[in-house]
Amino acid sequence: MDFRRLLLVTTVMTAITALIGVITATTGAGLTCEARWPLCDGAVFGLFPANFMSFIEWFHRLVAMVTGLLIVGSTIAAWRGAGSRRVRLAMLVAVLLTPLQVVFGAFTVLVHEFVFGYSVLVLTLHFGLASLILGSLVAATVWTHAERSPVSTTGVRRAGTVALLGFPVMVALTPRLFFSFGEIVQFSYYGLGFAIFSALTVVSLWGREIDLRGVSMAGATAAVLVIAQLIITRQAFGDTGQLLIVGLSFAAFALTLVSVWRVRTLGSEVRASPLAGD
Repeated sequence: MDFRRLLLVTTVMTAITALIGVITATTGAGLTCEARWPLCDGAVFGLFPANFMSFIEWFHRLVAMVTGLLIVGSTIAAWRGAGSRRVRLAMLVAVLLTPLQVVFGAFTVLVHEFVFGYSVLVLTLHFGLASLILGSLVAATVWTHAERSPVSTTGVRRAGTVALLGFPVMVALTPRLFFSFGEIVQFSYYGLGFAIFSALTVVSLWGREIDLRGVSMAGATAAVLVIAQLIITRQAFGDTGQLLIVGLSFAAFALTLVSVWRVRTLGSEVRASPLAGD
């Protein structure tokens, strides 16, 4: 498989794994395997799930295992010559964080064996690590594309526009603002959040490729605010938390709007050489 396609598949699978993890935590399915990580509560020595709820947890573990293998495979491919130095370093970050992510995943279900327990801290660290891994993979994917195809202001503007269009929907899906924050709404909310984060990463990294430092900084800051918003959403309760989440959305939206406006003010297309910034 082409290295760019392998990276894209790995990045998408990482996002899907994180989304399944959100639903697993929301439904409480992580506790249904009787804290027998990495086993479950069904047949064949507890290897398989015994009911639908434990199947959700078991399925999350299965998808996470496949995703981990993809990350390892992509990292090996990058270090065997398919990726540039910065791509190799991004993949190294992802592959080194993956075992730590697995450990915190175990902590979320092994409530009786480990002192950390099923706490907000563990959930936050688990999601935070997933976001870092996803960010590293998005960066590697974006850089690989930039190194093989010319980057232009049009591409940066389109990525920023995608993010702008996603913000109003994300605000509408804010917990308990207009909708009950059930599994479907939560899945949509986090899926959209990851999509916006990825688009803003494109704005930041491609902006840097064509030497638009202000655009790059604004995109990077907005991307961090989106991830902060997703983390806070997992533990925010009451009006204060709701206002904080909406405030972060508007701040990220404003930064993205500034980025798109700045790019649009450029009178001509600016292109980077395929290996610029390597």
